[in-house]
Amino acid sequence: MLTRGERRAENEAIFRAGNEAIVRNLDAPEGALPLICECGSAECFDRIQVTVEEYEAVRSHAAHFVLESGHEDENERVVDVFDHYVVVEKTGVGRRVVEGAP
Repeated sequence: MLTRGERRAENEAIFRAGNEAIVRNLDAPEGALPLICECGSAECFDRIQVTVEEYEAVRSHAAHFVLESGHEDENERVVDVFDHYVVVEKTGVGRRVVEGAP
C-alpha cells in the first residue's frame, strides 16, 4: 500500500507526463503554454501559463515541478516563485518516487 506522499508523487509524475506531451506536440509554440498544475492532488486540474523555455528549465531537474501558487505540500521545497506559478523540488519519499529510486 502506498503512502500519501508516494501517491502524490505518482500523481505529479502523471501530470508532468501530460505536460511533456503538450510541449512535444506543439509546433514551434510561441508565448505561454496552458500546462496542467503538477501538484499531487488528484482533484486539481488548474492551468498555469509557462513558456517552453521556462518549462524546459524546470524539467532539467527530475525532482522539480511547476505548480499553481499555494499547491505545494510538506514534501516539497519551493525553489523559485513566479507571477503565476511556483517551482518546487520534491523531497523525501516523493523524490525517490519521481527519480525512480527504490
